[in-house]
Amino acid sequence: MNNILRFFFIYTLLQVISPIDRLEAFSHQDSLIINNLPEKEPVRRFTPDPRKASMYSAVLPGMGQIYNRKYWKVPIVYGGFAAFTWYTMFANDEFVRYRNALDFRTDGNPSTIDEFAGDPRYTVDVLTRFKDYYRRERDRTIIFTVLFYGINIIDAAVDAHLLNFDVSEDLGMKIGPSLLRSGRNAAARPVEQMGLGIRLSVTF
Repeated sequence: MNNILRFFFIYTLLQVISPIDRLEAFSHQDSLIINNLPEKEPVRRFTPDPRKASMYSAVLPGMGQIYNRKYWKVPIVYGGFAAFTWYTMFANDEFVRYRNALDFRTDGNPSTIDEFAGDPRYTVDVLTRFKDYYRRERDRTIIFTVLFYGINIIDAAVDAHLLNFDVSEDLGMKIGPSLLRSGRNAAARPVEQMGLGIRLSVTF
């Protein structure tokens, strides 16, 4: 009888131990597989150099914007330069036109006839005003072109500085009501008073 009980006890013990061993073996095998997985490489964020961006835009307008990957700004840069260049050439041509007409009108030589001769609207005074107007327009447009060139450089530098600026939801400002407490000495005893105020909190 004792032998039979021993047999059943050993048999039951083997049945319990065997699944545990197999589970541990599978768990070890799974851990090895997980450990062998390749690690993900960290994502590298593009960080432009403001000095390089400024230098590129100074050498070739729009190149700094390309370096900062702001490709949509390149047509604006070249469109601005094209408009300023066209108007500078137009104003200069008009200036030369009225200057030559004024010179022909006032040189005292009857053989030199200007293109506005015979039109009573174009007097010497009118030709002088047109000549001065287009000269000012030409010079002013040249100044605007130089300023636009400088803005192109500044824009590239500022873009490079602010490209990785943190604009996450952690940045913010909250305004809310606050309960204020104040104490004052009345009849030699401190009296606590309550008041309503505004609390301002800024999160960086």
